[in-house]
Amino acid sequence: MEAARGVVLGFDVGRYSHHMTAIDARTGEVVASRGVEQTEPDIREAIEPYALGDAAVVVDQPGDLSSLLLAVARDMGLGVGFITPRAMAKGIELYGGELKSDAHDSFVIADLAARIPSLVRPVPERRADVEELASLMSYDRELTDDVRRAASRIHELPLATCPALGAVYAGQRVKQRLPLAMLARFGGAGGLSAAGRGEVEGWARGQPRCGARGLAFVGSALDAVGSQGVATTSSPFYDELLRIEAASLRSALDAREAVGARVDELLGRIPDAQALLSMPGVGRVTAATFVSEVPDVGAFASAAKLAAYAGLAPRVRQSGRSLNSVTRPRAGNRRLKRALVLSAARSVDFCEESRAYYDRKRSEGRCHYSAVVALARRRINVMYAMLRDGKRYESRLG
Repeated sequence: MEAARGVVLGFDVGRYSHHMTAIDARTGEVVASRGVEQTEPDIREAIEPYALGDAAVVVDQPGDLSSLLLAVARDMGLGVGFITPRAMAKGIELYGGELKSDAHDSFVIADLAARIPSLVRPVPERRADVEELASLMSYDRELTDDVRRAASRIHELPLATCPALGAVYAGQRVKQRLPLAMLARFGGAGGLSAAGRGEVEGWARGQPRCGARGLAFVGSALDAVGSQGVATTSSPFYDELLRIEAASLRSALDAREAVGARVDELLGRIPDAQALLSMPGVGRVTAATFVSEVPDVGAFASAAKLAAYAGLAPRVRQSGRSLNSVTRPRAGNRRLKRALVLSAARSVDFCEESRAYYDRKRSEGRCHYSAVVALARRRINVMYAMLRDGKRYESRLG
C-alpha cells in the first residue's frame, strides 16, 4: 500500500458491528472513534465524511465479516487494505498487550497503517466465480472437519458395547453408504440384536445398489454382534447416539458431495484452474485452493515471490561472512502451502519428473518431508510459468 497522505480508517471487524478509528496520517491525530453497525447505511454514514479526501479503509480480517464494509468502501471510491494477523499481533503487543477492546484494536490498525504503510496488504477485487470458489473451499474445510469428528465418534462408540462390531466398521467403511445407513436405521449392537438377522438382511436387500459385497458386510456385522453373549452396558442410549452420529456423518458427506460438484463446475469456467489441473498431482482441492488464494498470479513479480507468499521459500540466517542456517519459514499462506505440499507428495507416485527430483533430494540426505517441500518449491516455478503464459502443463520427458 502506498504511503497514506490523508485519513486512515482502521476497522476492528466484528460479526454484527465494527469499531472505526480515523487517524490523520499527516499529523497522527485521532479525528474519530465510533462503533459502526454491520449495515450499509451505517457504514456509509461513518465513511462519508472522509470519502472526498485521500482516505483508505484498513481492516484486520479481509473475509466474510468485512465483505460488506469493503464493498461499500470501494463503491465510495476509497482504497482498501488489511493488516496480516502476524503484524496485528505484534502491533497489539507493542501498543500494550494487556489492553483488549474494540476501540483499542481499531486504533492499533489505523495507527500502524498510517505510520508503517508497508504492513498493509491490498485486498484485491476477485471475480464472482473466484469469490464463490473461495467461500466453497472454506465451507468444504469445515465439512471435512465435521466428517472427521463424526467418523471418529462412530469408531469409538461401539467399543463400550461391542468391540467386534467396531472392528467391522474400522477404517473407511464407516463412510460407505450402506454401512452408514445401517447404523442410522438400527443403531449399534443392541438395535441389531433386537431387530434380528432376518429383518436386517431384508432391509439391506431393499437398499439401492446393495449387491453381494453389501450383504457380506451386513452378515459380518451380525456375526460380530452374535459373537458376544455378555452385555457390557444396559443403557440403550448408545444405539441412539450411533443413530445421531450416523445421520450427522451422512449429512456432512452429502454436503461435501454437493459442494464438490459445484466446485468442479466453477473450475471448468476458470482458465487458470484448467491449466493447473493439467499438471500431475493437481486435483480439485489443489486447483481450487490455489485459485481462491492466488486469484491473480500477475500480482507476484516472480515465482520466488509467489513461493515466499506460499511459505515455501527457505529462510536464511546469516551473520557477517558466516551462513548460520537455512530453515523452513514460519510465515506464509498455510492453506496454500499445505495444498501444494500434498500435491507434490501425490505427484511422486505417478510423475517421472517428480519422482526423479524427489529421489535426487533423498540421495542428498534430506528426509522425506524436506524432499517433498523442495519438490513443491520446484513445482511452484512451473505453475507460475504456466499461469503467466496461459499454457497447460507439458512434460519435458516427451
